[in-house]
Amino acid sequence: AKLNDDIYVTGNLGDSFLELKILKKKFKIKKNLANYFINKYYKPDIHLNLSKHLLKFANTSIDISDGLLSDLEKMLNKQNLSFQLNENKIPISKQLTKIIKIKKLKKINFISNGDDYQILFTAAPKKARIIKNISKILEIKISKIGKIFSSKKRSAIIDEKGKQIVLKNKGYIHQF
Repeated sequence: AKLNDDIYVTGNLGDSFLELKILKKKFKIKKNLANYFINKYYKPDIHLNLSKHLLKFANTSIDISDGLLSDLEKMLNKQNLSFQLNENKIPISKQLTKIIKIKKLKKINFISNGDDYQILFTAAPKKARIIKNISKILEIKISKIGKIFSSKKRSAIIDEKGKQIVLKNKGYIHQF
């Protein structure tokens, strides 16, 4: 990643985590809605056709398998950089949005738990047009969710009111 890069993600985040909660019987929803999450868990949208285009615009990229924050920190790879993410720009499905509203849950608790298998990447702001065109051509949702800063600024997730969100779970941590 480079200073002032924009941070992008493909697809939606959080559906797999909800399905895992359903499978562990920690969450109950209607059968027809549950089927959507079962499919997202067992058959994630993997954007292989995007990977060959990443070289045209991405400075860094990683798949989100361990969780948005955990994988973003891996992508920064101990460089003197930080990030700022906008919670309202982090994409989630209409189905997950519906459940969050009905059950009065917090979006932040669903977006960094892993098994999303989306692509997280950074790119220079001047690459925005090519990213938008590739998104359209490949019919892949690509969302700009934040920015890379110097390490003088602390990494943070900002809510729609401009307040910093404290995240309890950064994702899956491998034990070696």
